[in-house]
Amino acid sequence: MIKGANLVTISWQASALREADQGIHVPRKLTVLMIGTQDQEGEAPWDQLRELYRLHPHLVAAAAILSAALLPFLAGERLEILVVLAILAAQVTLRGVYDRRFQRRRPGDAFSLWLRRFVMISVLSGIAWGLSLAILYAGAEPQAQVIVLAVGCGIVQSAAARAYMAPAPTMLVILIMMGFVNYTAFAEGQWVMLPICLAYIVFQASYMKRLISLHEGRSAAERRTANVLDELAESNEKLRAANERLTRYALTDGLTGLANRRVFDQHLASRITTASAERRPLSLLLLDVDHFKLFNDTHGHQAGDECLRLVAAVLRDACEEHDYRPARYGGEEFAIVMPDAEIDEAMAFAHRLRAMAAELSLRDVTTQRASVTISIGVSSLGEDPAEDAASLLERADLGLYRAKQAGRNAVMTVEGDGARTAAE
Repeated sequence: MIKGANLVTISWQASALREADQGIHVPRKLTVLMIGTQDQEGEAPWDQLRELYRLHPHLVAAAAILSAALLPFLAGERLEILVVLAILAAQVTLRGVYDRRFQRRRPGDAFSLWLRRFVMISVLSGIAWGLSLAILYAGAEPQAQVIVLAVGCGIVQSAAARAYMAPAPTMLVILIMMGFVNYTAFAEGQWVMLPICLAYIVFQASYMKRLISLHEGRSAAERRTANVLDELAESNEKLRAANERLTRYALTDGLTGLANRRVFDQHLASRITTASAERRPLSLLLLDVDHFKLFNDTHGHQAGDECLRLVAAVLRDACEEHDYRPARYGGEEFAIVMPDAEIDEAMAFAHRLRAMAAELSLRDVTTQRASVTISIGVSSLGEDPAEDAASLLERADLGLYRAKQAGRNAVMTVEGDGARTAAE
């Protein structure tokens, strides 16, 4: 029997001694209850704990121990087998109960509570396995003892394979199991088991050290990958925001926030094409701030810029109620595209804008009393299906010119039978 045991463990002993000569020692990580709990920044490793609570490995361990009980059973050791069966049944039942309770735990349960319970039932499992193996080992034939040792080594190896999740409980289970088996072997005078078991424990500790190192390396790589992905996502978001700003700057007048001349030209051409194809009305307003150069010279360019912002705000607010699109046409000039608006509707809207501009308060803009007025030219899409933006703009510009000639602060159009105007 001793020769059989030596054959089973000689490779483990040699490997452990070689690693000891190379200065490989049990790391501090082997004393940690669970890898990941010491990371204060991360979430509690509930997934690892769920894996450790699983009942399936314990059913396999119980089946392996019962297979080792076959020879003693055939040899007539019925009472010992019944005791082992009772111990294993209690151990499996306990693990099953706690596995079920863990799956049904309350959302607010503390992680430390279930970790302590896991350590407790792990110790009880180690006692159950060690005691069962010791009962089967005591007084058995050499062949049966070798089988018991092989089963015990298999259980230890299986437990060690999960040591990267819970090093300290795993080491505790291994020491308890080996302690029971060694005590039984010593009782029978098999003192050679001591160095064999010590070498086996050293080997398992080294094996667990490798697993923990690999697990930590993988976790570190996953964290680095997650950080890189987060940084990439952040960079992409910044790039998206920058592109949005760039697009906005390219399509928006920087001073007033309205659409710029380029957008206006594209919008007007598109609306004319749609209106002509569907035979729907469309009107256009061209606006100009009256005496703006004099306003600038008198109150300064900053006051002039603020005056244009106030006029733009009036246009924006008035157009929000309709599907109208205001734009800065150039300098102190603005334009508004009015889809589905007949000439009369456009004239009425222009009157409203002129009145709103005249009521603007410039008290916060200038140090002197000042007012602002606007002149507006109105044009409307005619019956000619070939009419383009240039002709519509030309007539609106002519209306604006006549409004200026009429004394400013006026609305004028050249559509219809002749000039139509509304002055102050």
